[in-house]
Amino acid sequence: MDFSNILGEANETIKRFKEKNNDWVVIIRWATATGKSKLSVELSAYFKNMEVISSDSRQIFREMDIGTDKISAKIRQRIPHHQIDIVNPDETYTAGQWKEDVDKEIDEILARWNFPFIVWGTGLYIDTIYKNFSMPECPPDYELRNKLENLEKENPWYVYNELKKVDPEEASKLHPNSTRYIIRALEIYHNTWKTKTEGYIQQPVRHPLLMLWLRRDKETTNQLINARIKEMFQAWLVDEVDGLLKKGYSPSLQSMQGIGYKEVIWYLNWEYNYEKMDELLKRDTHHLAKKQRTWFRRYIAEGKQTPKDNVEYKVWEL
Repeated sequence: MDFSNILGEANETIKRFKEKNNDWVVIIRWATATGKSKLSVELSAYFKNMEVISSDSRQIFREMDIGTDKISAKIRQRIPHHQIDIVNPDETYTAGQWKEDVDKEIDEILARWNFPFIVWGTGLYIDTIYKNFSMPECPPDYELRNKLENLEKENPWYVYNELKKVDPEEASKLHPNSTRYIIRALEIYHNTWKTKTEGYIQQPVRHPLLMLWLRRDKETTNQLINARIKEMFQAWLVDEVDGLLKKGYSPSLQSMQGIGYKEVIWYLNWEYNYEKMDELLKRDTHHLAKKQRTWFRRYIAEGKQTPKDNVEYKVWEL
């Protein structure tokens, strides 16, 4: 990926923002395979004190490197990276935990007079910083989750219809197939007796934010996704997943149900042949990219119509 056409402008944009703010944070966003991590690495030549915080909800898991397209250990030795390899595949880590940890990490990075760059792609994680939610304390309720998951298997869209009854505003934001997020919203309601809409209240940002988007057209993005998936298989993705299963990690774990892992598990279980696995992985990743583009367009629209205080917005067409 060639960023020569925007690298100089990106450098100047960040420098101008830095000059106006002492305690600033840069967020680099857009869909998977757009080149966010590569741009952050190239920007490190201009910002020697850069520290990167991953906002990828899958790169938190240890031993899951190829399927999450984790940045190399060599680069991480050169540029400090946070929120990578922090939990095991059978552990749970919520968006609330991510926000709490990242708020502390940002403060620590700034205290070192370094520059925090939040990079990668989970929209919910970014929302916790951009919208600065006050989040209710609600640890995982595994018994309720299992019950709701079973009811959903017996009756598709059951959990979505339940959420519409108790929290129609939150339901309107989610696709009926976003089962994990729907169940989490129901979990919050049943354990706090407050809906997610009531409990997640927006507050002013804690630090000035510079929101940068790298925008590619759908066709180019899909081509890059296909090329990345080919590289993953060449890097022994199937062996990585097989190794995790042999270590005893259940296929039903949240981590193992992520894109790139569930499709390989189907293949290893003889449910599909190699060609079908490849087809499904591409399809699911294309769908993810579409969902991410939709999510991030909301930010762009808000930046034009009702920008938040202490937030600057910049989009580059690649």
